Amino acid sequence: MRVEITPSGYLVLPAEVAFRFPTGTAIALVRDGELWLMPVNHPGGGGLLLKIRNPRGDRSVLVQELLPEATEPGVREAFWDEGAGALRIPLARPAHALRP
Repeated sequence: MRVEITPSGYLVLPAEVAFRFPTGTAIALVRDGELWLMPVNHPGGGGLLLKIRNPRGDRSVLVQELLPEATEPGVREAFWDEGAGALRIPLARPAHALRP
């Protein structure tokens, strides 16, 4: 599944990924060169707000403050880690950068 880190520091999640965050909030952390995004189970539990981008259901969340300075914007191949309950996004772009 593909996600995008924008030049302004937003993580864009297509609707088919965003459904994993039913309360519209998430917590995020950087671990071992990856951005981990985990759903918050209760709407009052705090976390980062996933903003609705369009009627299709794509969402975005501001993660700029978490990203290491050398993080380049662009499309990444992310995966859902069932054991960790997290969407894991590699921060390094592959040599053959993905296109949206």
